[in-house]
Parts: sequence; C-alpha cells; structure tokens
Amino acid sequence: MNVKLRVLSAGAVFFMGASMLAQKKKSDTTETKIQEVVLVGGVKLDPAVKLGSYTVVSKANFESTPVASVDEVLNGRVAGLTFSTTGGDPGSTNMITIRGVGSLIGTPNPLYVIDGVIVGKGSDNSQVMESWNPLASIDPNTIEKVAVLKDASATALYGARGANGVIVITTKKGRYNQKTKFNFSTDMSIQEIAYDKQKYMNASEYLQWGGLMYVNQARRAGQTLDMQTAIDQFATSQNYDGHTDENWQKRVQRNNSIVNTYNFSASGGGENTSFRLGGSYYQNQPLILNSKFDRISLSSAIDHKFGEKLTLSFVNNFTNVERNTYDDGGAYRNPWLTNWYIAPIYPAYNKDGSYNQTNLGNGNENFNPLAVQNLDFMTGSIKTFVSSLNAEWQIVKGLYANSLLGVQYQAVDEKKFWHPTIADGLNYGGYVLEARTSAFDWNWNNSLSYRKVIGDLHDFQVYAGMEYQEHKYYAMGAQGDQLAKPLPFLSLATHFLSPWEDRFKWTQISYYGRLNYTFDGKYNLAGQLRRDGNSTLGNKKNGNFWSIAGSWSVAKENFLPETFTDLTLRANYGQIGNIPYADQWGVQYNTFALLSPSSLYENEAASSITAAGNKNLVWEVSKQYNLGLDFGVLNNNINGSVDVYQRRTVDAIFSYTTAEESGGPSSYYANVGDILNKGVEVTMNFKPFNKEFKWIIDANFAYNKNTIESLVEKDYLFMDGTSNNMRALSPGHLLGEYYTFDWAGVDPATGNGLFYTDASHTATTSNRTEAKRVWQGKSPFPKYTAGIKTEFRYKNWSLSAFFTGQFEYSVHNRWQNFTLGDGSQINNQITDALYNSWTPENPNAANPIQLPNNTSTAAGPSTRWMRDGDHIRLKEAKLSYSFGRLFKESVGIDNLSIYLRGVNLWLYTFDKNLTFDPEANSNAGGGAWNGKGLYDYTSPIMKSMSFGISLDF
Repeated sequence: MNVKLRVLSAGAVFFMGASMLAQKKKSDTTETKIQEVVLVGGVKLDPAVKLGSYTVVSKANFESTPVASVDEVLNGRVAGLTFSTTGGDPGSTNMITIRGVGSLIGTPNPLYVIDGVIVGKGSDNSQVMESWNPLASIDPNTIEKVAVLKDASATALYGARGANGVIVITTKKGRYNQKTKFNFSTDMSIQEIAYDKQKYMNASEYLQWGGLMYVNQARRAGQTLDMQTAIDQFATSQNYDGHTDENWQKRVQRNNSIVNTYNFSASGGGENTSFRLGGSYYQNQPLILNSKFDRISLSSAIDHKFGEKLTLSFVNNFTNVERNTYDDGGAYRNPWLTNWYIAPIYPAYNKDGSYNQTNLGNGNENFNPLAVQNLDFMTGSIKTFVSSLNAEWQIVKGLYANSLLGVQYQAVDEKKFWHPTIADGLNYGGYVLEARTSAFDWNWNNSLSYRKVIGDLHDFQVYAGMEYQEHKYYAMGAQGDQLAKPLPFLSLATHFLSPWEDRFKWTQISYYGRLNYTFDGKYNLAGQLRRDGNSTLGNKKNGNFWSIAGSWSVAKENFLPETFTDLTLRANYGQIGNIPYADQWGVQYNTFALLSPSSLYENEAASSITAAGNKNLVWEVSKQYNLGLDFGVLNNNINGSVDVYQRRTVDAIFSYTTAEESGGPSSYYANVGDILNKGVEVTMNFKPFNKEFKWIIDANFAYNKNTIESLVEKDYLFMDGTSNNMRALSPGHLLGEYYTFDWAGVDPATGNGLFYTDASHTATTSNRTEAKRVWQGKSPFPKYTAGIKTEFRYKNWSLSAFFTGQFEYSVHNRWQNFTLGDGSQINNQITDALYNSWTPENPNAANPIQLPNNTSTAAGPSTRWMRDGDHIRLKEAKLSYSFGRLFKESVGIDNLSIYLRGVNLWLYTFDKNLTFDPEANSNAGGGAWNGKGLYDYTSPIMKSMSFGISLDF
C-alpha cells in the first residue's frame, strides 16, 4: 500500500471511529441552525426546503485573519472549491474554481456578490502593479457569512455571470431592540515562507560546481584536469574576489514579516432602527524590503422600518489600500529571482560602501537587486466603495416589492520609478510612469414576490423581476524619462514617451422569474427562468436560461425511523449562459472588426486591422445537473450531504486561428467546442461528544474530472506557451493536460540526459528533438480535494486544527532550465547540480553531466520538470480562551477572549522532489487556467503565528 492510500485509509478509520462515538452519545445534542441565504430580488434559499447545492461559511472563519483577501479563507472549507494564489505578496490575484474550469479563456473564478452588489470575479484591474486582486479591498472582519453557490438551481438567478458558481458575501449588521454593543479586537502575526525546499549554492559550492564542469569538459576532450586547478580557473573566469559569500535572497528581505490588525465596531438598535458602524486597520509588512500593504476600512449598515410595511436597508463599505510591491515572474527585477540570477561570489557593496554595479556576473551589470529594492519602487493607492440601498415594501398581505441599487467604485492610482543610477533606469536616465484607473459598476434589481399558503398543505411562492448592470472602465497613463533630477516626479522628465487612454463599457439587462411550490412540507418544486442580453456579443445578444429542481423531505414521512432527524433527496437541472471574458477589460468590443492608425506610408496615413471581429459569437451555455442527498441522524450529531453533478459547457469561446495568408490579425474569438466537468462532493459533520466537553468534526471531500469533450477539429491541438509548451488543449484529454517529452533519466555510461522516443518507452535518445511528446494523464487541477477540521471545547477553552489536501495533479517550475540547467546557464544553481549530477564516480545520479555552456537538450522542458502536487496542509490551528463575564462588574467588559493561531503551519508533500509550494500560481496567464500550477518565483505563500485579543463591552 502506498503512502497516499495509507493516509486515506487512516482517515476512513478516523471517520468510522467518530461515527461510533456519536452513536454512543445519542442523547447529548445541540441544535445546529443552518443559515438562510438571500439572493437577488429578495429570493431566499431556505434551508428547510433546500433544493440546490450550496455551502455557508460563518463569520468566525474570517475574523482577525492574517490574510489580505477573503477568498483565501475559503480554501479547503468548501467541497468542490479549489484555491490557489499567484503570489504571497498581499493583494495578489487568486484563482478559485468551483467544480472545475468551465471556460477556455478568462478567469475561471466564480462571481462575487457583496450585499447584493455584483462586484465581478476578482479580475486584475491594475496597469502597473504585477497584479491586483479587487477582493483584497474587502475587510474580512465585516463579513457575517459567505455562501458558495455551486449548481444551476442555486446560481440560475444570477444568470450569465454565475455559470462558474457564485459567492454571496453578507456583511454584518446591527439588531433591533438591542442596546449598543462595542467590540475591539487586535491581532499580531509573524510570518515567514510556508514551504521552500530549494537549496541554492553558497560561494564554495558554486565554485566547486564550476570546477566540476571544467573537469568534465577536459575529460570529454581526453584530458586530465585537477579539481583545485579547475576551481581556480572558474573563479578567475567569474572574477571572484577570493572571499565573498553573499546571500542575495537575505539581502533583499527583512528579518521577518509582521502583520498587525486592529478592529472596532459598535452595533445595536431600537424598535424601528438598527445600525452597525465599524472600522479596521490592517498593516502588512511582507518579507521583501520596502514592500507594504496597508488597508484602512470603514463600514456602516443601517436598517429602518417605516411602520409595518416598508423597510429600508443601507450598507456602505469603504477601503483605502496603500501598497508597495514589485515585479514578479520572469521579470529581471523580481527580488525572488536573486537566488539564482546572481551568484553568491559577488558582493552587494563595494569596499567604499557604494552598491556593487559592475562585478555581478555576465549580463547582470548595473542590476544589483538590493539597489533596485532601495532606490526603485512600484506603488498603488486603491480606494474602493461598495454600497447598496435596498427597499422592501409589503403591498398587501403576501405581496412584496423589492428594489436594490448596488454600486461599486474603485480608483487605482499607480506609479513606477526607476532611479537614473541603476538597472533599467541607467539606460533611460531615470524613468517615471503614472497611471490612473477607475472602474465603476452598478446594478439595479427590481422584483415582485407573492406567497400564498392554502389549507396548510400548499405553499406557493412566485417571484418576477428585472435587473440592469452597467460596467465602465477608464484607464490612462503617462510616462517620461531623462529626469532632470533623480526624483519620482513626472514633471521632471525631459523626454516624454507615448501616453495612453482606454475607455470600455459593457451592459447587461435581464428578466427573471421563479416559482416555488411545497406540498405538505415534504415535497418541493422550483423552476426559474432568466433572459439575459449582453452588449459584448455579436448579432445574437440575448439568451434564455433556466433551471428546474425538486426535493423530497423523507424525514417527515411516518415510515422513516426517528433516528433520522433529516433525510432529503434533491435533484435539479439547468442551462446557464456565460461570457468568460466579460469581467476582463480590453475585449469588450471583440465582436467588431477594429481598425487602428499605423505608420505613414509614402506620406499617406495608413490603418491596420487590430481585431478581426466575429458577429456570430454567441453565449457559452453551461448545462448542469445535480443529484443530492442530505441526512442527519441521532439528533443531528451526525449529518452531511452527498452531491453528484455534471456540468457540460457547450459552444465554449476560444481564440481561433485565422489563415496565414489573411494578412490581418492572427486569431479571433469563436465558439469552438465543449468542456465536461463531472464529480462527487461529500460533506460530513460529527459531534462525538456533545456535553460539557465537546468534540466537533467537519469534513469535506470532492472529486472532479475536467476534460475537453470536443473542439472545432477532431485533431485540434493547442500548445500553451505560457507553461513552457508543456501543457495543451485537445479533444478527449484533461483540460490543460501535460503533453511533453518523457524523461528517461541519465545514461550511466556517458552522463547524457535521455528521453523516451515515444509513449511505448521501448527506446531512448539523448536528443530530445528525436523524441515524441506524450500525454501524461495529469493536469494542474487536482482531481481530489479534501478538508477536515476538528475542534475540542471544554468550558471556556477551545482547540481546533484544520487540514486541507489536494491530490492527483502536477505542477512545474517555469524557470527550471535556469535553476538546474546542467551548465547551459552560468548562474547560481540548486545544490543538486553539484551533489546529484553524473560523474564517473556517481554514474547513477539523477542529473546529467555538468558542462560549461552545455548545448544539450536535457535541461529543456520535459517530465524532468514535472512534480506531483499532491499534498496535505495544516491550514490553521487555534487555541483560545474566553474569560466570559469575569470582568463585567469590575471594568464593564462583557467578554474577553485571547487566542493563539497558526496559518499554513505545515505541509506534507507526497513527491519528495517537490521543492516549491504546490498551491502557487503564475499570473502570466492573465488569471486563466494556464497559470495554474506554474511556479515562476512569484512571492511565496506565507505561514504565520498570531496572538489576538477580542473585547466585548
């Protein structure tokens, strides 16, 4: 039995043991209240008549977290939800998939809705910063609950933007008839890199590696070279000063990363008015020198009743983020690349204390990374408003009118500065770039609802409404170089480069209806219809989408034993429209053929086609079914749900290549094929002990298989260059499946790297160009995900541990040819190049012979780069103590709680050769699927230890 199966088997035994304990404690129970979810137009997902598949995550998971963005908190807590990040730098974009990837372009993220305001899919709005996640503007401490909607029945009312799932965020409010209560909480965290097993050479090892290459080169030429002589020759060729041993990564880092959080709120209400006012300050000083993320948040919520008929609700959230960040990925100034692009034999400073600019290795002149961090900068100032005004009017008994106006406004002010004495700025005489971006989204939803109960048997609910959405994006920028003074002001530029200005707008208008019918409280039916019209499509802008659902509350039948407190069967089917690019700016007019001016030709102005256009572009349609079972036994001490689903995307939109002789744009958007997702989700909750000592276990498990079912041509093959051409799209294969050369190891006789010539693995070659690519059966998206939280409560103590896991997927290092290049790159290497490479004395090493300026293909992309991403992570551990009302009489404190919390404390990887975090992504794919599982030295994911205090008074 392999390690992975042993772990899963242990989990099964653990669950069975928990079930037996729960049966023994049958009479010791507490009631668990499932929270109601409010959708558009006041439509409610009532857990008593649950029809769709959705999960609610409570506020306790979001309060005083050390993370910058709410979406990271959902990681592992929702079955079928897969999370990964494009960087540990706070404010970086994240990727969330719910039940797999349903589109070939655009972000696969779900739609986010905050208090009825449709805020998009977390798409990057930045122009200068490497990435910006708009969800990092939301203060997690304001959140009351988050509902993750998964299937057609749950998401259909959100129409064309809900095909990838919907995340409904509800912020905190006050309560009627409650005296004013105050809360103050603070949290201090210390952070460091969560997982990094890459061991880079120090100066001694680097020189030995260079000497080894020279020895190997001489041996191949039939000569003999002494190792020490070879080391001396390499040191001379690299201009080594004889004593430097620089750790460049430490040079560009702080000693540690500190996160401080402060929150204050007041809430309460009288007979007709309730309110909540809150403010918070989140201060994050990441590891990289001079980087920062500071967020100030203000929130308010007011509800007022005008008599018995009319209620008004107003919610407003404002945040201001001040961010200092840096380039990532393959950018030469990415501070996380310093491990390998500058060797440890070069000093950071000259003897006179000035920055070393000239002795940094071949090609690195003037690119001292420490100087870059201290003198250059990239900043962003982001202001975000999210507000909604909701009115509900009871016209007559059972008949209600609901109107909601939601607004999101985000202003992004960015600046980049290159100092004229170093790096890129030296070539430009200094450089300043300033950009202004504003995104304005608003939606207005109006609906009527009517409910009628006849004879305590028939319960009818009818909803009808319309919604209008408008989305605008304005961006402009100016840039200049040859600065009169070395200061970061555009007015000091003596030479101005091309400015730019972009204005985009798209709209959507929708009409919807929903009918719910319940008979005798046992049998439930619901149907919903929505018609969406979207301005970004071609001639056919409108689409009709629908879903139908039914459930049977078996637990209410007389024939079911009293052991069952809940047993509900659910089924639904629906067809939901989708436009995958709508939430990413710049492609709103792609259905049109666009012209732009070009250079003059014989004194005549010329124009060229920049977009081919496609008037026949139509909706992607997501056809989904879901079968579900909810159960609870022993007074709900054991409860859970099982869902089986299938989601087929038809007419998937993708970039279609034009004929080469056309002379115009090389591609255009078209409906090209079908994508299939199918899977199973299981959620379980146990209470083995439920008296004064409580033990609570929450667990979830999900399986998803994501395949390309068909494309325009049977043999169509799209190689993805972003991922080193190691992954591809083709009918009958996993979405983004690895399609690369099979590494066969090292020839023990010669030290050459070997490749299998084809999938049969019957022959090998040392020349990769003589081998064929092979489908690997693995993609960057895990087939299996799991999460388990166990919590112990005794009196005022609480101890919990939360584990997550992702299995059956592969990842790779985008720059492995630099970090382990077999001598093809004379930059710093990981230590395997020295200690685990071929020599006559070590013929069975994992890596080929090291040679200076190696021209073999062994270092190129192949399965040598692939790693299993399978892992188990201790996502969170927390110990807390509540003093209760101990200090009530003395100092007026209703409750004082203290806690210790750790996040991302431990990671177990099944592949012992995996040296980087398997949950890391690249934003090189623009937030789309091809950035998943691609490690390119973006900021690493962080682990943290926190101490926090919360006061209620």
